[in-house]
Amino acid sequence: MSEKPGSMYREISKPAYTRREYITGIPGSQIAQHNMGNLQTDPDDYEVEVTLRVEEECQLRHGALESSRLSANRVMLKQVGQENYKMVLRKFPHHVIRENKQATGAGADRVSDGMRLSFGKIVGTAARIERNDRLFTIYCNPEDADVAKDALRRAYNKISPPCRIVVERGEELLIA
Repeated sequence: MSEKPGSMYREISKPAYTRREYITGIPGSQIAQHNMGNLQTDPDDYEVEVTLRVEEECQLRHGALESSRLSANRVMLKQVGQENYKMVLRKFPHHVIRENKQATGAGADRVSDGMRLSFGKIVGTAARIERNDRLFTIYCNPEDADVAKDALRRAYNKISPPCRIVVERGEELLIA
């Protein structure tokens, strides 16, 4: 069965549901890794820091986060090489998403319980993101900054809220 559209879970409307010790059957996170590129280097070793900031408060499902991470990391790997950058995904999907499944089709009224016992089954996890939070950060050299911006633009196309790409450090090196 296909997943529901992300717009159903985008708004933060309820308190966070994160107490995993009380919840059974949580599907594992699809996010493979949070730190990419050259893991031995320190962020201070690079002169430029480029960040993807989210402009609206929202929830992002773990599949969308992994999809955007993959596309940005692939661009950086192919065009810059693994030793020349460090990329960090800053959010983790803690929030557990529930859904009250409804039967459809012929005879659904006899099978379905409607709103009786409507707490819902667990369907996935999501990261809660506040306004102006940093989602991805890429540390690189000044000659690779345009590639980093393109990688973050591709990551931005995979997620739903409006975002902007900000050069946090080393902007004066890019102007000259």
